[in-house]
Amino acid sequence: MTNTSKEIARLNAQGYCCSQIMVALALDALEDENPELIDAMRGLCKGLYSGLVCGTLAGGACLLSMVDPRAAEEHMIARLVEWFEMTFGSAYGGVTCAKILDDNPMNRYERCPGILEQTYEKCRELLAEAGHAI
Repeated sequence: MTNTSKEIARLNAQGYCCSQIMVALALDALEDENPELIDAMRGLCKGLYSGLVCGTLAGGACLLSMVDPRAAEEHMIARLVEWFEMTFGSAYGGVTCAKILDDNPMNRYERCPGILEQTYEKCRELLAEAGHAI
C-alpha cells in the first residue's frame, strides 16, 4: 500500500468524500490547511449528490485550479478530463458517479480508492509539467 493510498484510506475513514480527498491530499502536500475549502468541496460529493460527474474528476479539476489557475484553465483540466475519460470512462461506461458505481454501493470501496490514487497522481504529473511540485 502506497503512502497516497494510506492517506486516502485515512481521509475516507474520517468521512471525506472523493472531491474532498483530492483537495485534502494537495493541501497536505503543500503543507497548507484550508478547512473551509474542504467543507466547500463536499458540494461535489457523490456526483453533486445526483450521481453525475465523478467527484474525483471534479475534485481533480479544483485541485489543478487551486495550484495554478491559469494553466488549469488553459490546458490541464482538458488533459485531465481526456485522460479520465480514456482511463475510467472506457472501463465503466462513463465518468459519472452512477456509471462508475454501477448501482452497487460496494463499488465505492472497491473502485473509488484506485480511481482517487490514479487521478491524484495524474494531477501531480500535470502540475509537474507546469513547474509545480506537490
